[in-house]
Amino acid sequence: MLKTNKMRLAALLLGASAAVLSAPSFAYRGDCMADGQMGARQADGRHAERMKMHQQRVHDALKLTPQQEPAWAKYQESHPFAGKTNRPDPAEMAKLTAPERADRMLEMQKQHQDAMSKHVVAMKDFYAQLTPEQKKTFDEQTQMGKRGMRGGRGPGSGPRGPANMPPAN
Repeated sequence: MLKTNKMRLAALLLGASAAVLSAPSFAYRGDCMADGQMGARQADGRHAERMKMHQQRVHDALKLTPQQEPAWAKYQESHPFAGKTNRPDPAEMAKLTAPERADRMLEMQKQHQDAMSKHVVAMKDFYAQLTPEQKKTFDEQTQMGKRGMRGGRGPGSGPRGPANMPPAN
């Protein structure tokens, strides 16, 4: 009987410890509209910063000639997210009815598609000016996926990629 009680007590302590230690993982961190701790207003700045760093890495890897620089600048300026965030104001969206919000979102999608179409044209113009070696580098540096901006979430994936992992301690 004493042995059984000790086992129960040990199991209870183990379960309580696990619950206490895992509590932070269930903490509220805000919703998708980013009202929480890491809100969209903060995330936009960090995203723009990361995007700028990525663009600089691509630029440096391409080793562009002075003749290619204007096309690069046009390509960069044409990016739909180049410093321009047109997120809807949550307070304004809250005032709209569901059909009005849907219309607003549809209009924003159309604007984004138009901007993306212009960006693709600028990219093709820029790409046409690259040498075969530069094209290979550009293709590798701008691919989405394992090393891209929306890569996997495990170690060694995502924006850092295996080549940019911090040194192990």
